[in-house]
Amino acid sequence: MKKYNKALCVMLGALLTLTSCLGSSDDETTVYSDMAITAIKLGTLNRYTESTSSSTGNDTIIKTTMTGSNYNMTIDQLGSRIYNHDLLPSGTDLQHVIITSISTKNNGIVAIKSPTSDSLRIFSTSDSIDFSVPRVFRVFSSSLDGHRDYTVELSIDENANLSFEWKKMDTRAELAGWTDKHLVAFGDSVCLADRQVVTKETSAFRLNGTNIERSEDFETWTTIGSNNLKQLLGMGTKGLYALSSDGKMKRSDDQGATWQEETLDEDASLLPISDVAMTAFNYTPLDSTDYLLMAGTDATGEMRIWRKISQYGGPTKGGKWVYMPTDQTNTFVLPLLKQLSMTYYNERILALGNDHVIYESRDQGITWRESTTYTIPSAVTGDNMTIVADSKNRLWLVTDTGELWKGMK
Repeated sequence: MKKYNKALCVMLGALLTLTSCLGSSDDETTVYSDMAITAIKLGTLNRYTESTSSSTGNDTIIKTTMTGSNYNMTIDQLGSRIYNHDLLPSGTDLQHVIITSISTKNNGIVAIKSPTSDSLRIFSTSDSIDFSVPRVFRVFSSSLDGHRDYTVELSIDENANLSFEWKKMDTRAELAGWTDKHLVAFGDSVCLADRQVVTKETSAFRLNGTNIERSEDFETWTTIGSNNLKQLLGMGTKGLYALSSDGKMKRSDDQGATWQEETLDEDASLLPISDVAMTAFNYTPLDSTDYLLMAGTDATGEMRIWRKISQYGGPTKGGKWVYMPTDQTNTFVLPLLKQLSMTYYNERILALGNDHVIYESRDQGITWRESTTYTIPSAVTGDNMTIVADSKNRLWLVTDTGELWKGMK
């Protein structure tokens, strides 16, 4: 720790000295107090693959190189997270990665935190960095009066050589004819339920009038509390979320017994009120943290997307809902969809609506593309469809003709 911290202090001290000596009495040097990483580019990456000789049967490890700059790094400024949008192929060496450049706002200074301690060292383009675990990059303002941390991750597509396949499991009369339902995961199974039903592991919650009820078997329901709610939305690790009848976002930390109003960063009129879907998953850059994404149609008929990064453990809890406006430069947006369902599957968010197209987002809901991997089979019939992933990493699809499909790699 002392070694790295000393190096950082010497470097920063040198910067101060250099700044004070740059100009004459007629010149000025401007420093800034704001800080941000604005771009990051990967260098050449090594990849190791195994090949078996057809004549001898011996295994050989083959080393190849890849152009790292072909894999764009996405910067989530709100979540202070940097990651590769397109997954690296299996066999990529993450323990020896070169970053050829990092751009910062107003000439900020970047340091890298040790993966095993709080020690810091100044970033260098000659460094070989171990990304087998997420790394913390710290950018200091040029005025040296503050800093900001980013969690930087590189991810590999371990299933790159496996193909995703749908298989029709059954056609059931009891699954046919629905108009306003959705699939929910319940342990290692799934259930077609009313949209007022949400689940977490092996607990189900539903809104019955003004009562919030809980079940462990989808048969016996116990009243937990009562509130003037419009729709239950979903559940994170601890919080149960709902829209209230007066157009507000509510959260319960005691499984529906009591409710509190959520904090929004924009006006509540931008909240969706119909065809609303929500998904929640573990936010890996932070310990004990959920990432929640909600989408649906607002009162004006526009698609609205909100997210929340909710830390449920440690000294910082709660978090606020952040509205995700559509950037005019973003051509990959989630279209307006009826009967919207969303689920988190294989490190991406999938959305399905009445156009029978599965959209996927690999950047936590910012951009959406028609999936080329999880396309609806041409043999599927029905007008209404809904999807969800279960705890065994299987993707399920149910249509209003009663068809049940299972997809997995």
